[in-house]
Amino acid sequence: MKLPRESDEGKVEYKLILHDVTPDRLQELASQMKYRLEEGNGEAFYVLGVTNEGEIIGLSREEVETSISTLGKIANLINAKIVYRREAEVRKGRYVVELLVRRFKEKLPVEVNVAVMGHVNAGKSTVTGALVLGKLDDGNGGLRSTIARHLHEVLSGRTSSITLRLIGFDDNGKIVNWQLKDPLDEAEVTMSSSKVIRLVDLGGHERYLRTTLKGLLGYEINYVMIVVGADDGLSIMGKEHLAIASVLKFPIFVLITKIDKYPEEKIKSIITDIKNILKIPGINRLALEVEDEDDVINAILAIKSKRVVPIFKVSNVTGKGLDLLIKFLHLLPPESEASRDIEPPLVYIDEVYNVTGVGTVVLGSVVRGKVNINESLMIGPNKAGEFKEVRVKSIQVNRIFVDSVSRGNIATFAIQGIDKESLRKGMVMLKGSPKVIRRFKAKIFILHHPTTIREGYVATLHSYTIRQAARFEKIQNKVLRTGDTSEVILSFLYRPEYLERGQIFVFREGRTRGVGMVLEPL
Repeated sequence: MKLPRESDEGKVEYKLILHDVTPDRLQELASQMKYRLEEGNGEAFYVLGVTNEGEIIGLSREEVETSISTLGKIANLINAKIVYRREAEVRKGRYVVELLVRRFKEKLPVEVNVAVMGHVNAGKSTVTGALVLGKLDDGNGGLRSTIARHLHEVLSGRTSSITLRLIGFDDNGKIVNWQLKDPLDEAEVTMSSSKVIRLVDLGGHERYLRTTLKGLLGYEINYVMIVVGADDGLSIMGKEHLAIASVLKFPIFVLITKIDKYPEEKIKSIITDIKNILKIPGINRLALEVEDEDDVINAILAIKSKRVVPIFKVSNVTGKGLDLLIKFLHLLPPESEASRDIEPPLVYIDEVYNVTGVGTVVLGSVVRGKVNINESLMIGPNKAGEFKEVRVKSIQVNRIFVDSVSRGNIATFAIQGIDKESLRKGMVMLKGSPKVIRRFKAKIFILHHPTTIREGYVATLHSYTIRQAARFEKIQNKVLRTGDTSEVILSFLYRPEYLERGQIFVFREGRTRGVGMVLEPL
């Protein structure tokens, strides 16, 4: 009897026996296990009682227990654990054991999600690069190309997709990424941090507004960072981002970049611009310029009130002002934990995958409650408005397996009971027998519209990961212009969706922008 020879690549490792292992050898074996886990995306198979050539020798009962105990110690060194074991008797009293090892973290670090918004050349990706990589820019956008995710972004210098980047902090407020071999490795950052800031970099180009909205509404955002380049100042797009974030009641802070290139007067006039926008009715916020560490503390205390907008000035080339920004990010308070796990779970689905050997996997934002592995949930609605029961087989956050996730986490769920073809973005996973809606009553506010809106008007509605065209069936005020507020009745054009009372949505069509709140399903 023989198994195929052990491969140097992949997630399977053969070990004949593990006993009397010296501390140095333990470290070597831990590095090897780490490699196998990386190859298997967080999982590895160990087969004990087999040689590297695949020859099945088998171990005595005592040797089995010693080897498993040693393997447990190795796993412990790299935050992994043995989650499954299966054994077979190959000859009388000789056994071969298969073990599944998973990368694991008992307690996820505190997580704060910050949306990064602003005009297309404001320096969003560059400042993200400076924070994540701990390097300064060469002044020609060198950092940006290290962070860019898609080839066309590297060429055009624009971020169209939503890019998620993690900055990890240790207990002393030092950035963990800078000490890692690969500062972009999310699993490593999560393992080594007590707190992580997830920067959700949203596109800043007019054409990408839907991406920007999807990012703001689809990823449990806690704060919005608006980046303004000292060269262009607060562009029309920047003003719109400021207005949308304010109307949606997010705590906001502003970052003025490229301050090394321009005189103090230019920076002052940009700050005056920002202050003027903040005074507009409906926004009503105060600016707080951050110049030193005391200001950082005041900014932290004030930002939660949603009345104060801290303003930071940085240069990604000289590094000026970055230390204050880093201190501020480290101190940013997360959502309060109080009500997080008691409410019934609700997850909005953003991406759907079919993963070889795993099956159907969905990426989603946990909007409330808590989801555990092996839990049964309903997923839907399909075109007919129906839901299907599925079981959550495993959960990963930042490529690390976890037993459960709570509100504010963005996670991937391997689910059983449905195929990828039946799923789409905008579906939800939840408990019970959910009701879907085709028509609903809402209160809306028009941020911008070139002419007037009348009954019968159609726009694209975004809420969490839902994106669908909806018709204005009834408008209480009959006609709507920029700055108007009204009650309306909206109906989805193509299929029912899952929306709840009080849920915020944004709608857009051409140059039109508006926000609304669901009052009641009809």
